[in-house]
Amino acid sequence: MDKQEIIWVTGATGFLGSEICAHLQEAGYNVVGTGSELSVCEPERLEAFATEVMPTAIVNCAGIRRDATTLNTRIKAYEVNALGARNVALVANTVGAYLVQISSDDVYGAIVPEPVNEFDNPHPTTPYGKSKRAGEMMVRNTTDDHLIVRSSWLYHAQSGRFKDILDAAREGRTYAARTDQVASPTSVDAYCRFLASALDKRLTGTFHVANTGSTSRYGFAQRILELAGYDPAAVLVGEEDPKTAEHLVLESLLLEMAGVDIPAWDAELARYMEAQGLLA
Repeated sequence: MDKQEIIWVTGATGFLGSEICAHLQEAGYNVVGTGSELSVCEPERLEAFATEVMPTAIVNCAGIRRDATTLNTRIKAYEVNALGARNVALVANTVGAYLVQISSDDVYGAIVPEPVNEFDNPHPTTPYGKSKRAGEMMVRNTTDDHLIVRSSWLYHAQSGRFKDILDAAREGRTYAARTDQVASPTSVDAYCRFLASALDKRLTGTFHVANTGSTSRYGFAQRILELAGYDPAAVLVGEEDPKTAEHLVLESLLLEMAGVDIPAWDAELARYMEAQGLLA
C-alpha cells in the first residue's frame, strides 16, 4: 500500500499498539492512533471517526488484557474483544478499509503437547481465550478483507517481564520464573516487521507470527541474563504450579510455506538485545 495512505491503529496507547505505531511511523507510514478516548464499543463514534479520517487500513489492537479477564469480568472482555472487533470490522466495510485483527495464542488450550499451526482448530479454555476467539469469528463473519494475527510471549525491553528481569539483576534481587510454562518468545520487532510486510502485501487470512523453537519462562529469563552479562544462578528462582502450567508452542506454518526465514527465539533475542544496547 502507498505509505501516504492512512493506517488507523486502535488501542494505540497499549504496549503492542504503541509499538506498532512507532514501527510503522519509523517505516514511513502515515499512522493515526486512538486509545481509550474512542472506545471500540461505540459503533456510531467509530464510524464518524473513520468517515472523517478515511483510513486505507485499520489495525485493531484494542482489547481487554489476559491478566484483566476473569469469570467475573468476562462480560466486559466479550464486549471489547468480541463485539468491539465486530464494530471495527463493520466500520472497515463502511470505508473500504483493510482490517488487521490482533489475536493471541490463548485461542488454543493451555496445554497442547505438539506445536499448533494455522490449520489446527482452536479450543480456548479461559475467558480471555474465548473472548479473543469470538473476536476472530466476528471479524471473519463481517469482512472478507482481513488479516488475523496470532502470536505468543511478545516482549520488549521497556516494560513487562523483560524489564523486571534486568531490573532485578541490576538491583541485586532475585526473580521468580516459571519452569512449567513453555511457549515461543517473540520480539516485538520481529512482529512489527511482519505486520509492515503484511500491510504492504495486503495479506488476508490467519497467520501465526512467532519465532521458532520454544523455552520456559525460566529458560527465557536465563538467556536474557546471560546475554546481558549476569549470572542467572544468582538471580533466578525456579517456580512451578500444576494449576497454571502452560505448554503452547505456535508454529508459523503459513510463513514457512511462503519461504519466509523465521529466526529462532534465542537468535532473535540476541539480535534484539544488541539493537537495544543491552548485550554485555
